[in-house]
Amino acid sequence: MNRINKSITSSFAILAPIFFLLLCPENFAKTAAKKERTRLKTYYFKEADGNRKISIALTAGSGKKMHGVKNGTVELTATLNDSTINLAVIETDTLGEAELYLASNYVLPMDEDGKCFLEVSYNGNDTYRSASRSLEIIDIDLEFEFRVEDSVKYLGVIANRINAEGEKAPVEELSIDIGVERLFSVLPIGEMETDEDGFAELEIPDNIPGDAEGELRFVAKIEDHDEFGTVTKTAENNWGAPVDYTIKPLARQLFTDEAPLWMIIAVFIILLGAWYHFFLSISKLVKLKKAGKAS
Repeated sequence: MNRINKSITSSFAILAPIFFLLLCPENFAKTAAKKERTRLKTYYFKEADGNRKISIALTAGSGKKMHGVKNGTVELTATLNDSTINLAVIETDTLGEAELYLASNYVLPMDEDGKCFLEVSYNGNDTYRSASRSLEIIDIDLEFEFRVEDSVKYLGVIANRINAEGEKAPVEELSIDIGVERLFSVLPIGEMETDEDGFAELEIPDNIPGDAEGELRFVAKIEDHDEFGTVTKTAENNWGAPVDYTIKPLARQLFTDEAPLWMIIAVFIILLGAWYHFFLSISKLVKLKKAGKAS
């Protein structure tokens, strides 16, 4: 009898999950469905006016099938002395992207060395897995220095990192790109690297086109640095070659409103010849008619 009871019990233990899945197919589908893997990418930008931007990209999928996660809630927190500070909660757009703008006077929580430790996290949902990304930021300041020696123009840049107390320390071996702002882009001039004093210098050519007064806007940029992110700084100086951008009336051409003089004269001669032959033909016909009546 005990053997029969044990057999019934074991059979029920095996068949019970099967009956449960048959009775609840929706729960089985949810259990069997796998959540998509998600990825977070973060970028830090410091603009020329001192305002900052944290750009976030939330994607899901694998390989070439990655796509943006829209309407995803992303939390941004800062860690300071074992305490967590909630900075913002933002939502991604239809492309899975979100941006957080920070004014130049907003002070991020940072330790005594000037480092700010940020954590970007996404909790996930029924479709997507959770994801997180850490971001370390060090505030850096760029200053321009212009000098002319023996008619040669030199542009200098001083790079300093800033700690929590506002004190500056030079940043050495830092690569900085120098360019000139154009209408829709930046014209690259050269690249330089800071020394132990955080100073770098570059010779500026004399033939760079400027505005009517030779004014140029120089752009110093640190591109996607591991600690400083992307930092941009601009300054203006009249080291360019003056260019007059006034729109002058075009000379008479085939494509202008006023045709060339040679064309006007040629058309006038052609029309004059056509009308001359027309009246000559009329006069001939009149003479022929009179000659016919006379005969």
